[in-house]
Amino acid sequence: MDAVGESRLAREAVDRLLASALVRHAAQQVLKGPLVDEVGDDLVEYAVVERVAARLTESGALEELIAAALASPATDQIAGRVLDDPSADRLVARIIDSRLLDQVIERLLESDDLWMLVDEIARSPSVTEAISHQSLGMANQFADVVRTRSGRADDRLERAARRLLRKEPQ
Repeated sequence: MDAVGESRLAREAVDRLLASALVRHAAQQVLKGPLVDEVGDDLVEYAVVERVAARLTESGALEELIAAALASPATDQIAGRVLDDPSADRLVARIIDSRLLDQVIERLLESDDLWMLVDEIARSPSVTEAISHQSLGMANQFADVVRTRSGRADDRLERAARRLLRKEPQ
């Protein structure tokens, strides 16, 4: 039996069978039927996804997979569709609540690259212009306040001086 199973003729027969319309039809029927749901239930019951994820994480393959996915041009298109999904909101909320985000922020704050980026942004013409406009606006507001208060102080001093000198206002 082993010799027949490893023969060239057996391999060709399997290849032809798998390429046939009959196998394609059988696969469609399997996918349409309850078997897929039952397999899904078994995947959950026997923690298959968790076991595979643990192995992928331990081996470093998950990190490589994520890096490749992030580098892919298709990621932007997928991200647009995913972010429209309500489950993505839940996932983002869980990420924000997790210690992962704290670790990312901590590493960013320790990174010289972050501070170089902040310096670059601070020196950019649009930022310096915005700060100048804001400063000018603030200086104008301050001048208005000083002008109003000094006008009031002048009026008070004038009234006090008139009372002292007993003169009528002109």
